[in-house]
Amino acid sequence: MTVLERRPLAEQLRDQLWDMIRAGQFRTGDKLPSEFELASQFQVSRATVREALKSLDQERVILCRHGVGRFVAPGTNGVFTDAISNLKSVTEMAQDLNITITTRVISCRVELPDHDVREKLELQPGMAVVELERVRYAEGEPVIYSIDIFPRHLVVGALREEAFAGSLCEVMEQEWNVRLEYSRSTIGAVLLELELCRRIGVPDCQAWISMEQLNYDAQDRPVLYSQDYHRGDKFEFQVIRQRRN
Repeated sequence: MTVLERRPLAEQLRDQLWDMIRAGQFRTGDKLPSEFELASQFQVSRATVREALKSLDQERVILCRHGVGRFVAPGTNGVFTDAISNLKSVTEMAQDLNITITTRVISCRVELPDHDVREKLELQPGMAVVELERVRYAEGEPVIYSIDIFPRHLVVGALREEAFAGSLCEVMEQEWNVRLEYSRSTIGAVLLELELCRRIGVPDCQAWISMEQLNYDAQDRPVLYSQDYHRGDKFEFQVIRQRRN
């Protein structure tokens, strides 16, 4: 295993194993190679392998059956499952799970932000933003309602509504050279307003996971403020909690 990164070996190995699972090299229910075999394959110690596997087990990517081995965990009945610490787009999550995502753009407009948004994005008075309102569908069923707000000056070229029929992150990175490095998020549970539920075609009694995020680039500049609502029966996010003295 050739290592050029400064991250711990166990983290790098964990990522490589996860990539192999996502690529289909190990499928649901498959038994993973033994610690000895993995250590030999990646040229690391068994302790490193054990730590990497422990992380995957805690994230429910694999299941450990004592005395039997470790197996790739089954999917959760079509639920999108991911570690909440992973910053990735819905499109990336869907690709990992081989699920087709489509997007309906409800509105895309340029406007002056209110005081709260202007402060979040650290904009000067008079600077405009783009407010993008969308619904994301999985296999034809609405699963995410989102509002994304970003500075108008980030947009390279003309503002085209059709450009946002896919991944906003991909547009920002590939067309505008703006990469999201991290976000500060607030998560809660909500019910959407009745009128909005009817407009996007979901039951009004459906619980949603609310995720309010302020996303930053590599220079610690806020570049995207988003309010995402994930259907509670279609999404679950995982987090590792550790007891600290």
